[in-house]
Amino acid sequence: MSNGKEQAFISAVQERSHQLYRIAMGYLHSAQDAEDAVSDAIESAWKNLKRIRSTDAIPAYLIRCTINSAKTELRKKRHTEPLEPYQESLVARDPGNPISDYFSDLRERDQLLLILKYQENLREEEIASVLHVPRGTVSSRLSRLLDRLREEMKKEESGNA
Repeated sequence: MSNGKEQAFISAVQERSHQLYRIAMGYLHSAQDAEDAVSDAIESAWKNLKRIRSTDAIPAYLIRCTINSAKTELRKKRHTEPLEPYQESLVARDPGNPISDYFSDLRERDQLLLILKYQENLREEEIASVLHVPRGTVSSRLSRLLDRLREEMKKEESGNA
């Protein structure tokens, strides 16, 4: 493994650690669990660094590892604490915020797409790299998702008027 790739990895971890933590928190809603998930993700990414072909792919790989680690942590938690109620949403409902209701009702895949695009401000190319799908797929999913959300908001607005 080249020293340049190792340096790029260290830089990516330093630059994106807050982003990785926010993504893990979106799944786990617990600071300790999110920290554990990010730590596991970084360790896993480091161990597999030789598999990454270019240094440009490191940030997306770190995000993907964080998502996988958070999902693993969530599965473990569900098995060890079956009586605890879990919010299936990546973002907890906020009774005072109607947007959180729309968001919480979305599938996990759609929530993740919105988080990566609008919370983490990733470009469609970066999202495509993280999700291992073509950029066009990201674009069309986002477009359909936003159209669907607009329609739901219009229906509710006209029903309350």
